[in-house]
Amino acid sequence: MLGPWGNIKLGSPDEEPDLSYAGYLVMIFTAGLSSGGLEYWGPVEPLVHYQTAPPFFGSNVGTWAGMTNALQYAIFHYGTSAWSVYLVFGIAVSYFAYRKDMPFRPAVILAPFVGTDNVDGWLGKTVDTLAVVVSVSGITISFGLGVNQFLAGLSYNWGVHVGTLGEVLFILLITVVFLLSVTAGIQEGIQRFANLNVIVLLVLMAVALVFGPMSFLLNVGTQAIKGYMTDFVGMSLYFTPAATSWYGSWTVFFWAWWLTFAPMVGVFMARISRGRTLRQLVFAGMLGSFALTVPWYVATGGSALWLQTTGQADLLGVYSEVGLAGVSFALFDQLLPFANLFSAILLLLVLSFLITTLDSATFSFSMIANKGEPSPSTLNRITWGIVLAALTIALSLAGGISVLRSFTVLAGIPAAGLCLIALVGMIIQLERHAPVLLEETDDMDDKMISSVRSRLPNRITEQQPTDD
Repeated sequence: MLGPWGNIKLGSPDEEPDLSYAGYLVMIFTAGLSSGGLEYWGPVEPLVHYQTAPPFFGSNVGTWAGMTNALQYAIFHYGTSAWSVYLVFGIAVSYFAYRKDMPFRPAVILAPFVGTDNVDGWLGKTVDTLAVVVSVSGITISFGLGVNQFLAGLSYNWGVHVGTLGEVLFILLITVVFLLSVTAGIQEGIQRFANLNVIVLLVLMAVALVFGPMSFLLNVGTQAIKGYMTDFVGMSLYFTPAATSWYGSWTVFFWAWWLTFAPMVGVFMARISRGRTLRQLVFAGMLGSFALTVPWYVATGGSALWLQTTGQADLLGVYSEVGLAGVSFALFDQLLPFANLFSAILLLLVLSFLITTLDSATFSFSMIANKGEPSPSTLNRITWGIVLAALTIALSLAGGISVLRSFTVLAGIPAAGLCLIALVGMIIQLERHAPVLLEETDDMDDKMISSVRSRLPNRITEQQPTDD
């Protein structure tokens, strides 16, 4: 981001961005954060980690360290690891779409290895198909979690219980709404829901901070962020066979989920990045989005820990009786005045997350199915929306999220392979554009440089801006 690669313009030198930078940041943030994400896990995940300490920290249940470590691990699961995975695809598709005039397809990650003219063969089609399959699994989980949380909120706050038929009808209603949005286009439809999403998120976050234990939140939040920065490498690499079940339920699941999202989010990132530089893309996807994620976890997760440890609310009891989806509503019910009002606003947040997630997913799948066309047909968008709704209904009738969670972990394996190909390929391609890793210095032997360069695909040559 700080080197010469960050200056690469996505488009012609005088290309103007389609969106303001604030709008661009909002769109990337809402595309990358799935429904069933922040609003679902924010309050409950730190509580669960506090109750059963993550193996990395050992047994510190019931202590101050246990609280900060619990919040730290929740931030870790939704932190820079997820966004860096998205950016691997986002950078690759953006570069080849705007610098090499290639379509918006995951298959472009093959270009550094097979050339830009050979991506349309069977290998490219295989990559596109695999990318869609793994992304659909992740999106379907998000759709299911969002529906589950919305209905749990109706039940917890107002005693409204719907059966299987009601759940199916709600899925169909959401489908109609997000199809109206996605067919209206990026600026007229998708961006408006994305803006609503962030506004509601900021309102609820501010209210939680104001009415919550401010000094406690600042203290535990600061310690958690500090721990995240110092322990990041250790948490990323630590594993013990004795904790296989814990990692499978948390870190492995989350990382597999992010990996399945990467092709879809990467294609959408590329679609809205015209006129930006790679530095702006990385900043929006990494630092900008992370800066919105952390305060939400501190405000909601920290408040949940405070209510639980001070005995003012038994949120873990709600978790045991109602499940994950009900904890957010129990938190706002106990923490805030006018509980029903803010619970209704939380329902609006769940809805807006659902719609923006499905908007970006449907648009991305439509582009891929339409051979990378940046403005896929309305029929194509509607078709993909119906496919996602049908899969979510089938999931609901089959018995819930657990089956698809297992499939998503498996789907994360080929998704990781695609991300690795994209990462290596982009390092090669960017090195061709502006040599950094193999930049000649006085203490490097010419023969050494030539030897290393000759081993890279399509031998790296001197930068020629007029040709690139």
